[in-house]
Amino acid sequence: MKERFFWVALSLIGISWMLNSIYAYSKQLDEPIFLDHYIDAEYQDDFYMTFYYLTNKNNSSVVSSVSTGELIGYPEDSYFFDEQVQNNQVFNHHVLRSTNVRFNFDPTTHTENYSFTEIDVSFSDGNRITVPIGIVTIRPRVIEESPLEQVSSSGDGYHYRALEPLTIEMIKSSFQDVLQDNFFIKINSSSTPSLPERTYEKFLDQEWSRLPGLDLQNIQFPLNLKISKRISVYSQFAADFKAVLDVNIYISGTTESGKPFSTVGGLIVRPYLEQKDVNAIIKEKTKGDTNG
Repeated sequence: MKERFFWVALSLIGISWMLNSIYAYSKQLDEPIFLDHYIDAEYQDDFYMTFYYLTNKNNSSVVSSVSTGELIGYPEDSYFFDEQVQNNQVFNHHVLRSTNVRFNFDPTTHTENYSFTEIDVSFSDGNRITVPIGIVTIRPRVIEESPLEQVSSSGDGYHYRALEPLTIEMIKSSFQDVLQDNFFIKINSSSTPSLPERTYEKFLDQEWSRLPGLDLQNIQFPLNLKISKRISVYSQFAADFKAVLDVNIYISGTTESGKPFSTVGGLIVRPYLEQKDVNAIIKEKTKGDTNG
């Protein structure tokens, strides 16, 4: 009788192991999934860009090159020196990894914006895939003096002071039409109300609702600033928006003497995912079931 129970228990263990193996195999990705990236960057001689992607836990291959159109880049990551694949985050069946790619080209030959929405990625195991990447825009570098002096910055915004009387005619962000439901800007100056709006329930940082000023969509331009007057530009993204952001907020207008100006402030956000976020991203990218 004991021998019979032994074989029954052994069979159950074997069946359980088999079912678990089948379940784990069903969760394997056919190929890595790249997160959405919204990057607004400037041309430079040595241009670096970091891409984030999800892949299977047991995937030992790494990115060996990235290309799009005329741009070709190669990773400069530590695993090429210590031969150890590094994970940013580890989940039930998948891992989040990143690769820091260096693009080499002459910025003096590029006088217009260059944008792309997908990249060709080659891996060390010989696999090559073309993946949607979000939107990346690389623009010529412009250096000019601005009558808006940045006096400080905080985790959620930039604070400026007018060095001379001026008129702000426009404030906009990179990819504003695309990100409008997930990325918000709030303006506070002597030309806008100072009472906080309490309409930001979806934000991770609930202090956002207590910040003074108005949502950018409710601002009526132009805004006039006298000398030494200040303006604050706050930004925040939705808590459930899991993308890689490297965006700019542009402030443009004209001084009292009639000289046009433009000022740029940036926001960089790197993803931190939970298991539910991984499930949602994989489901969206593969149109399949990913629970677990």
